Amino acid sequence: MATTIKPVLEPCPSLPEPKKSRKNKPNWKPHQLFGFDTETTRCGLKEIRSSQFAYYIHNWKEHYMVIDILALKGWFPESPEVAKNRVEGYTGETIVFNFKEFDTVDELREASQLHYEKMLYEGQVRVKRNKKGEMKNVSRKIKRCAVAFNANFDLGVLSDKTIFDDEMNMGGMVGAGVEYRFNSSYRKYEDYETGLRIKALYLGAKSMPYVSKRGECWDIQPLARELWNAGNLATVGMTLGLPKLTDEGETSLTYGAMDAVITLKASIELTKNLEEMGFTGNADRFISGATVSKDMMKRHYTPFYLSQSQHEFAWKAYYGGMTGALDIMTIRKPLSNLIYGDLDGAYNASGQKLEVFKWCDAEWLSAYECELILKKLEEDPSLFWKYGSLHIEVEGDFENVPLRVGVCGENSQPTKSQGLIWSKVTNYRTVMALGDFLHSRPSRLNIIKGLMASSKRNENPCLFKMCDVERKKFPKKIDGVTIIKNLVPNTWWKLAGNCLYGSFANRNGKDRTDSGKWFNGLVASSITGAIRHCMWIVNESSDAYYNDTDSGLTTVEGFEKAVKALEHLDIGFSNKTSDELPDCDVAQIGVVQGSKRYALKSECGKFGAKCHGLGMWYILKDGKAKSVAHDEEVLEAVWQFNYPHLFGEADETILQSKVFRKFSIKSRTISNIIKEYCRRQWELPLLEVEKHGKAGNFGFLSPTMPIKGSSKMIVKASFDVESASSLSDFKLEHVALMWGMANDKKFDYKNLKRWEFDGRNMPTVEAFDLLVNDGNASNLITNVDRSLR
Repeated sequence: MATTIKPVLEPCPSLPEPKKSRKNKPNWKPHQLFGFDTETTRCGLKEIRSSQFAYYIHNWKEHYMVIDILALKGWFPESPEVAKNRVEGYTGETIVFNFKEFDTVDELREASQLHYEKMLYEGQVRVKRNKKGEMKNVSRKIKRCAVAFNANFDLGVLSDKTIFDDEMNMGGMVGAGVEYRFNSSYRKYEDYETGLRIKALYLGAKSMPYVSKRGECWDIQPLARELWNAGNLATVGMTLGLPKLTDEGETSLTYGAMDAVITLKASIELTKNLEEMGFTGNADRFISGATVSKDMMKRHYTPFYLSQSQHEFAWKAYYGGMTGALDIMTIRKPLSNLIYGDLDGAYNASGQKLEVFKWCDAEWLSAYECELILKKLEEDPSLFWKYGSLHIEVEGDFENVPLRVGVCGENSQPTKSQGLIWSKVTNYRTVMALGDFLHSRPSRLNIIKGLMASSKRNENPCLFKMCDVERKKFPKKIDGVTIIKNLVPNTWWKLAGNCLYGSFANRNGKDRTDSGKWFNGLVASSITGAIRHCMWIVNESSDAYYNDTDSGLTTVEGFEKAVKALEHLDIGFSNKTSDELPDCDVAQIGVVQGSKRYALKSECGKFGAKCHGLGMWYILKDGKAKSVAHDEEVLEAVWQFNYPHLFGEADETILQSKVFRKFSIKSRTISNIIKEYCRRQWELPLLEVEKHGKAGNFGFLSPTMPIKGSSKMIVKASFDVESASSLSDFKLEHVALMWGMANDKKFDYKNLKRWEFDGRNMPTVEAFDLLVNDGNASNLITNVDRSLR
């Protein structure tokens, strides 16, 4: 069925209201933590083979580390004595090493679950008979906090069963979650019961488990990634000066012990880092970089709140980043002598110049007052920052406005917002931020009223400026030498500054209709509107070919014009071509294929590209799964396949590589799909199938040719990269061909023009979801187009 796009509205989020801050409990001390890790088989079951626990014993008499390892008999050929000596050598500490083996997997899992519960609660029961003879749940107190790296995998391995919930409600937060059930360790006695069920929401960019009861598990992965730039446990170990022993593999006893030790020591050091930076939250509740900025807001900012009518008014004008080519005739055409320019600190600079941290109220303006302000701006464009908070309700016909759109059939209506475009709209009544209005090019206009921030105050510091100033105090390098002690403070202030804007635009909940604590539509819309204003000045002065949120692709001459055109706003536009092409200031040739899809090549042959839509595909290269989007050689081959006249002929060996996808189970949908694939593929009994769908299980999906008489491809699951490649029937050249032929949604390609809509009767639909929709099997393997963002 033919599809098209139509304009939509997203529901206004809830009105933010003042909330009393709760005092956080103290961070866990070193002796109140235990590092936890598992070793498993590499088959589809990811079946447990050992569990490792590392923790400190600390009292007035002694302080030492204990490592407890429970393993399947014969899994570790290395002796405990040798492993103990090696760990002591690596750590320089005295170790008490306890090692126990079990005959069966079931016995090992049961013992591991019991030990995990014992470490958490030290014998406290879960249910107890009260004085009335009734069995009642007991509020158990955590004695030691469990720490893992990629906890979803380890808890999934340890559990007998994982139960997914797409609408888990946890402390007012609603979203996709999971319950890890430790059924093997459940004990029921006459007067009490023991056992453990851990509930967690999947939060953050990487959907890490955030447990309901603090301490039942702390996944340090997001904090290590953000603060130390450590994306895996090996890099965490390097940061600590400890080896992960990756080359020895999971059958090395020392390898298993060091994983637990590194996890424990990382949690201690990360906690120390946060406390040194003045973080007032709990280290084990860190979710993402936004956690840093929210803590900054909590410490230094007193928010102001809009009324319901003001909140709904400002919301209509709020849009996020806009990307894409600026002229349909630019698409797929050879371009030359290009510079990739970037607004200097776009969000930070806009927030500072608008002085958003001084705002403490908003006031309505009449149409006449709005017109007076617009007249002043026409006479003196440098006054933009003074009036940048102005939002204007208008009605009329406009050549250039931002719109949310959804995909649907020709004769139906969208049900979900799926991104942003620039469009021509007639009969349109809406609210525009000042930055958008100034470039809307109305052919018919009626100004109705306005809203603008007022009543400035001085007690709030400008956090944008604070982050910028503080970060400069901690340079990562001086005279080319890395300053180790500055790495964490530099990263901290960078995170705080980069995520501040997001605090004002934060929406939560399954449908993204719950405003975050610091949400303020007027602030958020003013900042993004100001950035779009700056970028349209760039576009109009330079005849730019392409825009990202705060950057653009121009000619060399156009770049100089853009720099000059922005001078009245006192905001810089820098040459960042070297970010795309290392050590290059100008790209000799380039091509724009669509939103976040462009490629550049320098005179000396260096190549750089963005390739939205390819990141989900992998090939087998050098014995490893390599992302098509992130391996330079592979990515260049895709662009060469589609544009040989610009970039040369592609390596045929690379093009013939088989393609496949990765999966990691974090939802009921994916769990069910993987179970069905495995059931059909291996004709497994139902009890065995269930194990393949546990949380944390991961592997690969390979597309194969449809059976005769069907057009539907068959997907096969595997759990090693060699099998994934051999099972696939599709090659990189097939993906390159489909990707190269695909259009984004920014233009009406059928009629070769910009989209045009009637602005009346736009439906309100579900909000845009930043996560890839995994609603059916085809979405796991086909090329999902997210270029609308």
